[in-house]
Amino acid sequence: MAEGISVTGNKKVETLVKEFNKKYPYIRLGIFPMSAKEIVAQGGTITQVDYSKTIANVRTKVTPGDITITGNKQVKTLEKEFEQIFGLYAQVCYTTKEGQRYYTSGSTDSMTLNAFNKKCEADGCKKDVWK
Repeated sequence: MAEGISVTGNKKVETLVKEFNKKYPYIRLGIFPMSAKEIVAQGGTITQVDYSKTIANVRTKVTPGDITITGNKQVKTLEKEFEQIFGLYAQVCYTTKEGQRYYTSGSTDSMTLNAFNKKCEADGCKKDVWK
């Protein structure tokens, strides 16, 4: 079985998103402050956390636990874990072949990371766009 990506407080956000993109090259992981969730709901533009900092430096919750990212994990499960454990708004994202950037929603939130990565590859999404 393939090894998962471990997410702990001492990992730099930049390291995490690079590891994620290496394992899932057609999708990316966006990490945002928790306040971004409400801004997105209102149709606003959000800014990612400082990627040079560690998860511990940007998190808003200090709940015990870490996250392991595996290919059979659903998109919505991963995003919920970031909210519950770290108090961060995480979004699995993709970039279309035309260069448009989107977040997952609806039926794509129920897909596993492996399945969504394969779908994005089949759809011609851009590869290796981690930031």
